[in-house]
Amino acid sequence: MRKRFIIATFMATSILVFSGLYPATSGTPTNVDLKKRLTYCGSIPNGASLTVVDTTRFFIFLPKDLYPHLTLNVSSHEATAFPAHNDGSDGYAQSRDAKPGCWSHYFEFHVASGSSRPTGGIVDIGSKSAFKTVSNYLIHFKVVVSPPSATKQMPGNGTVIGRVILGPICPVERIPPDPACAPKPYKAIVNIWSTWTGSSYQPVSTDANGAFKLSLSPGAYSLEVSQPSGDSPYPRCTLLKISVVAKKSQNVVVNCDTGIR
Repeated sequence: MRKRFIIATFMATSILVFSGLYPATSGTPTNVDLKKRLTYCGSIPNGASLTVVDTTRFFIFLPKDLYPHLTLNVSSHEATAFPAHNDGSDGYAQSRDAKPGCWSHYFEFHVASGSSRPTGGIVDIGSKSAFKTVSNYLIHFKVVVSPPSATKQMPGNGTVIGRVILGPICPVERIPPDPACAPKPYKAIVNIWSTWTGSSYQPVSTDANGAFKLSLSPGAYSLEVSQPSGDSPYPRCTLLKISVVAKKSQNVVVNCDTGIR
């Protein structure tokens, strides 16, 4: 409880600090749809909290006109984030990786050396808005040493109830369908990573029914079943991309092709 209070207090303080650093400067038309503009650029939603693994690198995209300051403000606490090189000016690429009209900021995250909390730290990254009617941009990162659990229940997480299915089982589809030829559950290992950051989570194993259950913070993720060892390309499983919403539950199916024809 004390830890949650400290984190909540820290985030509230960060918002106040960033607001003080980035006061509104001018007016802007009232028809600006910030969410739509951020989505177009591929931005992480404003105010999001994410967990990344030490040494993770990824882009933060922002609309140029709404957030004209090229250098983002970074607030580090037991962890660091610094611009990474990307075949151009350190940390930035306005053309190759970003859509037209969007900044592209490339960062690498690390747990601070000599940290009093060797398991991880916190980094806040923000940008000043150019207009009074557009919110300043601020996202929170928890930087950890090892991949976090994908199954630990946390307040505000979304739930993913999944099943891995193997088929076809028979070489010829029969009419009426033969129950023995119905797709079967597949006991396998599922790899999970954030599509936003590339950070991986601890893999999960399906049960005898091919079922698994995840608890993930809001965001975009990819699920992929590990290929079995050996020379055969089968079973070949679909890469599944999902969007997790806070406190919402969804059912997903990962289909695996046996190669039987």
